Amino acid sequence: MPKRILIVDDEVSIVESLSLILRHADYSVDFSYDGVSALKMFNENNYDLILLDIKMPKMDGMEVLENIMRLNSEQLVIMISGHGNIETAVEATKKGAYYFLEKPLPDISELLIIIKNALELKQSKDELAKYKLELIASNRLIGRSKNIQSVRELIDKFKDLDLNLLITGESGTGKLLIANQIHYNSKRSENPFVIINCATLKGSNVDEELFGLVEEGMLKIKGKLEEAEGGTILFDEISNINTEIQSKLLKVIDEAKYTRVGDSKVRNTNVRFLFTTNKDLPFEISEGRFRDDFYHRINVMNINITPLRERTEDIKELTEYFINQVCTTYNISLRKFSDSALQKLTSFRWTGNVRELKNFIERIIFTVDSNVVEEEDIEVPETKHTKELNDLLNKNLSLNEFQNESERIFLLKVLKDYKYNISQTAEGLKIQRSHMYKLMTKYNIPTPTKTK
Repeated sequence: MPKRILIVDDEVSIVESLSLILRHADYSVDFSYDGVSALKMFNENNYDLILLDIKMPKMDGMEVLENIMRLNSEQLVIMISGHGNIETAVEATKKGAYYFLEKPLPDISELLIIIKNALELKQSKDELAKYKLELIASNRLIGRSKNIQSVRELIDKFKDLDLNLLITGESGTGKLLIANQIHYNSKRSENPFVIINCATLKGSNVDEELFGLVEEGMLKIKGKLEEAEGGTILFDEISNINTEIQSKLLKVIDEAKYTRVGDSKVRNTNVRFLFTTNKDLPFEISEGRFRDDFYHRINVMNINITPLRERTEDIKELTEYFINQVCTTYNISLRKFSDSALQKLTSFRWTGNVRELKNFIERIIFTVDSNVVEEEDIEVPETKHTKELNDLLNKNLSLNEFQNESERIFLLKVLKDYKYNISQTAEGLKIQRSHMYKLMTKYNIPTPTKTK
């Protein structure tokens, strides 16, 4: 398929001669005589290269360049000017132009070489980007636990189903990795994968960020939905958005349509929606922080990844994987953990889950000189609650006093593990929420303040 080039110049003779030269060289050519119509064509088509004049009516080339780069920073643009100087060339380059040509244009052979080199560079960048995506896609879920095996099966089962998917699990368990696996192994893998951090999705510019902005009939900001067209969009930690935004997203999901800010045209959208959360959404619903209808719409399918402390059989394999990864990255000799050292790792609760284990392994590799990490090299962090429990053993207490105090410390520890989420804590302890509240009252443990 021939490379597609857009020529933008108000001089008819330049446009005609360039079109003839490029078509003779087997390029597909479109052209425009002003910046406004050029931007319209850019919005409606995909071009491998744009040849853009600076001095034009309605809108000069620098402004057109700025608009193009705002919408697609990877677009290949060669600027053309009959009034060129070093300052102009530098300015164009700073704004994202690949090359700067002065009129009169160079001879045909030189011009074609410049264009050929530009297109080859773009192809190299595209191939590099594809390679990076392949690396991301190759990242696999490490482990042999039943939960990890189940997650792998669900990824394979759900990857090509264009149904909304909710991925649940504590922070650091690997929810983003699962989302990556879903997209890059799906039929949408060659199309964009757009990730939205819901913690930042606030304020008055939310609509512009999601749906895009049009001013004076021109697209100023491309929305995330448009960026993800044909691909997948991930809302990371969906519980962080307020009910007003939930309502807007619900409408988009139901109708598969949206409207840019400042525009009246209703646009269709073709994206796969993924969501992650570390919260207990039914509990959030009961507290009025999450819409019930929105929850049921995003939870058509569900994948849950359990905390690392509940699948300690995965720690050995994860440790070996991270050792190899770190040593390869930093070109250092391969480390090994002794059996007793590996066993010690399983004694820690890993409240930060796989992310915490990875950071811990990195720290050990750079602090232990030996190629073999022994048990004594590992200092499992002692938490406040662990210290309190150890201190109890040195106190002169009755059995009943010890039982009550140790139970209180244990409750505080588990509450901390679950970030004081009452529902998740109760579920983790396999007790009813009502019983959890009774225990908290018994031991004078305050109930977390509700977010209004």
